[in-house]
Parts: sequence; C-alpha cells; structure tokens
Amino acid sequence: MSKTKMSELMDDLLAKTDGDVSVGEVVSKFESRGFAPLLLIPALIALLPTGAIPGVPTICGITLFMICLQMALGAGEPWLPKVLKERSLNHDKLKRAINKFKPYIVNAEKILTPRLTGLTDSPASRVIALYCALVSLSMIPLEVIPFAAAVPAFAITITAVGLLNKDGVVLLIGLLLQAATGLLLVQVL
Repeated sequence: MSKTKMSELMDDLLAKTDGDVSVGEVVSKFESRGFAPLLLIPALIALLPTGAIPGVPTICGITLFMICLQMALGAGEPWLPKVLKERSLNHDKLKRAINKFKPYIVNAEKILTPRLTGLTDSPASRVIALYCALVSLSMIPLEVIPFAAAVPAFAITITAVGLLNKDGVVLLIGLLLQAATGLLLVQVL
C-alpha cells in the first residue's frame, strides 16, 4: 500500500477547487483518505501566510477541534456544522501560499518513513487526537498576536504529518511541540 504524500494532497486541493475554497469543500475532497489529511490541511492553512488573514486561525482552530474530537471518539467520517463548512478562503491566496512552501514539503517527504507505527494506530491515535483537539483551541486566543497562532498550527501540522505517514518519531516531535504551545499560551494569558 502506497502512502499519501502531503504534496499530492496539496496538489489535489488546488486542482479540485477554484474561486473561494470553503472548509466544506476541503473536508469533502479528503474525507475518503481518513482523518490525517483533514488535520493537515486546516493546520497548513493556519501555518502558511494565509493564517495572517483575520479570522482564519480561529476558523482553522475550530475546524481542527471538531475533526480531532470526532477522531478521538472513533467517528467513521467527519461532520462539521453548516456555518463552518461555508467559511471560505480565496483560491489564489491559498495557491500562492502552497506554492511557496511546497519545495520544503517535498524535501521533508524524502525523510518520512513508517516507524513506531503503534503510535499512529488506534487507540493511541485517539488519545493523540484528543490532545490535538485541546491544542487547536489555543489558536483562537493566540490569533490576537500576529503570527502566534502559527505555533500551534505548526505543532499540529507536524503531528498530522506523523499520522499521515505512520511515522511515530515525527508524531512524537509534533506532540512535544504541542506541549510548547501550552507554554506559549500560558505566557500570553
């Protein structure tokens, strides 16, 4: 079984959407690939320069929270409320941000490999999803500080990359980064 590459997910997202890209479109495009891409895409949107757009980190944080919570509860497929599904981002801004960071992602894909896979499978992945749900909520208050929401977004991105590639080492790094996010939130509040 071949693994899904992050660069392929981003190419698919750009190819399968145009105009404004809604949260609902992103979820529907990737729900058949499991929860990991659904964690990765909103986290990347909040991490990339698109995360500097007012409201985007909050939308991404709430989306991530809902997806993570459902993953933790063992849901078969994600559900999001209509008001969240209809929130959108300009396709051209998304394309520019993805194209800017894609070379880095392609290089990172070269070192990702399945290891410590017990961490990426259930029930461990459910506990990790619950942890990610809590961290994703930190994006909401951190949005008031320019680019601060990128810290939890980066941590969740690394965690999602570990899940997507069944790389437990990367997953552990993501979890440690999420712990650092908690420290940032304590400093801010």
